[in-house]
Amino acid sequence: MSERVLVGMSGGVDSSVSAYLLKEQGYDVIGVTMNLWSFEEYGGEMVGEKGCCSMDAFSDARAVARQIGIPHYVINFRDEFRRAVVENFKKEYMLGRTPNPCVLCNTKVKWIDLLKKATDLGCKYIATGHYANIRFNNETSMYELLRGEDPKKDQSYFLYGITQDALSKTIFPLSKISKDKVREIASKLGLKTAQKKESQEICFIPDNDYRRFLKENIDDFDKLIKPGKMYDSNGNDLKRKHDGFPFYTVGQRKGLGGGFSEPMYVKAVDPLNNSVIIGKKDDLSKREVYVSELNWISGSPDQNEHYSAKIRFNTTDKPCKIRFEENKMIIVFDEEVFAVAPGQSAVIYKDELVVGGGIIDG
Repeated sequence: MSERVLVGMSGGVDSSVSAYLLKEQGYDVIGVTMNLWSFEEYGGEMVGEKGCCSMDAFSDARAVARQIGIPHYVINFRDEFRRAVVENFKKEYMLGRTPNPCVLCNTKVKWIDLLKKATDLGCKYIATGHYANIRFNNETSMYELLRGEDPKKDQSYFLYGITQDALSKTIFPLSKISKDKVREIASKLGLKTAQKKESQEICFIPDNDYRRFLKENIDDFDKLIKPGKMYDSNGNDLKRKHDGFPFYTVGQRKGLGGGFSEPMYVKAVDPLNNSVIIGKKDDLSKREVYVSELNWISGSPDQNEHYSAKIRFNTTDKPCKIRFEENKMIIVFDEEVFAVAPGQSAVIYKDELVVGGGIIDG
């Protein structure tokens, strides 16, 4: 009897091809699309084509499942997603921080709630269309998370928070495949999702307007959040107002007003004093980054080792060392990094290995 695997199908090309490849490898494949949110709950309008959790996404996933000959289910995870991801998103912005909802969705929803559903359905494994890799280390008897082999698509950054147990039950069918190859496979099969564009926005903010989302989804937002003062890096009052501190994030350049002799960026957000501090690019550079809520997915770190680290997804990792103070990790980069944003994730690498990571405090 073949081993059963649950494939998370978003309605996109990556998960579509993942399901097909597993079916071809002889697995007993079940396709599941997670219903995580709705427009009625969070508002906004669709921008672009067929975003996550739209009726089109459900329809596309179902059509692909039918074409490759596997069962498909839509399962409601709205409550779990709201508690784990959306409420955290709102809370963090109200604290002047910048969260990464994709990391939380993977950690708390896909690899806890969806994995439990997979077990209930008699599945030995869960699979997704992430570009990442897994191997078993015989010396340490641990499963290890590795970068995907396509450096342009590597998504290991978003996965550092899952557990050893979850990793042992996970398959990444696209671990050794490029995005171009995935589209080629889908096109040859005539899959409906073959040329579907990728979604770039936060899934539950499909219009990409997070200001609107906060205003509409936080009780008494307009009473709690008022315009406030802007200061420079030396504490000088710039005599100009910000629109409300949750609308600013470290590294932001737009929306600061003109009249400066050189580009200015948000350096810090101070919710207690309702102020925004801005500075020149050099003012936002630092070598030490403080990180908490740590998870070591592929083994314990060594303070004597040299690593590299990413402080946000769309950057390259930079050489560093690490040390610990109480329950916090301090990343000491070899050279300064720009715009370290509290709330984002910092992920530690040893070559291709994802060692672990946590949430940036500053």
